[in-house]
Amino acid sequence: MRLDFLRGFCAFAMVVDHLGGASLLYPITGGNRFFVSAAEGFIFLSGLLVGLIYGPRIVRDGLATIQLHLLRRALTLYGMTLGLTFTFVGLSRLAGMPWLQDVEPLTPQLAVGLLTLHRTYYLVDVMLLYTLLLAVSPIAMLLLHVRQTRVVVLLSLLVWGLFQVFPREAELPWHVVNNETFQVSAWQLWYFGGMVIGYHRDAIWRRLGRLPLVPATAVLVVLAAGLIGLRLVTLDAARVAQAAASTPAAQGGGEPMGGAFRAAAGPDTVEQAFDKHYARPGRVFAFAVFFPLLYLALTYLWRPLERALGWLLLPFGQNALYVYAMHLFAIFTAALVLPYVSGFDRFNPWLNTPVQVLAVLAIWAMVKREVLFDVIPR
Repeated sequence: MRLDFLRGFCAFAMVVDHLGGASLLYPITGGNRFFVSAAEGFIFLSGLLVGLIYGPRIVRDGLATIQLHLLRRALTLYGMTLGLTFTFVGLSRLAGMPWLQDVEPLTPQLAVGLLTLHRTYYLVDVMLLYTLLLAVSPIAMLLLHVRQTRVVVLLSLLVWGLFQVFPREAELPWHVVNNETFQVSAWQLWYFGGMVIGYHRDAIWRRLGRLPLVPATAVLVVLAAGLIGLRLVTLDAARVAQAAASTPAAQGGGEPMGGAFRAAAGPDTVEQAFDKHYARPGRVFAFAVFFPLLYLALTYLWRPLERALGWLLLPFGQNALYVYAMHLFAIFTAALVLPYVSGFDRFNPWLNTPVQVLAVLAIWAMVKREVLFDVIPR
């Protein structure tokens, strides 16, 4: 239930952040500008649940059965990836939506690129990542079953580390056009890290149980507060730098040495250390702080949190793929309709936040009524 709750929060944040504009909800969701986002949570939890659920089933059903089940699941996701890509991108092209990276006609070459997962588009790119990772899961499950966890961990770290230094040369399994964010070589770290933790949950839990709870929690709280403070300072410094760059002195090239120092030690340096596309070490560290902290909060504050938010986040978490699919069409509908609403300004949080809330509630209503549950995987 706690994992469903966390995955539901990721789904909620995804809907709010992808609708974009200004919002009063961004202090909660991060607005896709914080050091961690819903995407890392989704991929990590997906791997965690694969290890947690299918690891024990190997003893009951056998390794081959579990591997075939994972491959069938990967095939289902492949079909969903293609369905959403052709449908969402096709509608976006007809309406001329601004988020499309290119607008070339649907040629046989383009179709083959989509079918072979060599091409993707904005908002459907994460499904391609998820499909590829799940397709490799049977091999990782075999290694875990024969007690070769170190091989899984070392290979994952090696691929991730090589990509940090040589991104072009370490791009696996192949180059995907328009896939700027979810680089497989970098993002596999979240998935296989979660998978290893889920598979060895009992052993890991016993070791963590030896840590004193209050001091460990206090350390996590301090680190989380420090990361939040760093993000606020960085955003403020970025605004100041942007304003300074527009002054005549800056445009005339004044203070070159001071400007170089700020560029080396300012917001750009922080952004690079926590870069989302490459899953930089800073981002991994931030996730390692916030995920256990949220899990601890759900463990010791479960009743009040479940009563306050469980009605929304638990159905979202238990039907995360469905929520993901529906939120694409919510984004499309909003982009299609809102430009014709007189006086609407998406950068006015008092006007844009109700739109985001309405989209969340609409998807929640569809989940409760099980709309198209027989068609869309959950």
